[in-house]
Amino acid sequence: MRSFVAVEMPGEMREALVAMQVGLPGRHVPEENLHLTLAFLGEVEEARLQDLHGVLSGLKLAAPMLRVTARDVFEGRKPVLAFATLAPDPGLEAARRAVRQAARDVGIALGRERFRPHVTLSRFGRGISGRDAERLAARLGPVVGPVEGRAARFGLYRSDLRADGPRYELLAGYDFD
Repeated sequence: MRSFVAVEMPGEMREALVAMQVGLPGRHVPEENLHLTLAFLGEVEEARLQDLHGVLSGLKLAAPMLRVTARDVFEGRKPVLAFATLAPDPGLEAARRAVRQAARDVGIALGRERFRPHVTLSRFGRGISGRDAERLAARLGPVVGPVEGRAARFGLYRSDLRADGPRYELLAGYDFD
């Protein structure tokens, strides 16, 4: 089962993130799918996910502060998605380390990746047109006004890839302390 562990966005932040999608080209991420990934697990057997659930249930993690600082894009030859950048937070870093260690402890192999806290807002599929690129460029940069909140929960999710975009199902939720 394709899966990941992510921080749920607090309600007030979720609303602000949806407002940040206005005017962005591409396919907007549905409000219920907005999240901050702590660990992408990939394809994992259900029994191993049960083991991970047992470990995650026992974690005592401080609730991180989530603060959006900018809108940006991941670029290669062409931008593939727009996202909201989140400020570094010691609690968020600690949660990520603990979750990744829990996954490794139950035998889930994780790739090495740099952690760049973000929430995906829009996906561009095979790329965007020149006109859409101009619209996008006008909407990138620092965020004005506070878009922040304290995370209350994180969860273990199933991810199903579909033609109309990925769909996520919460398998188990865990409260931050």
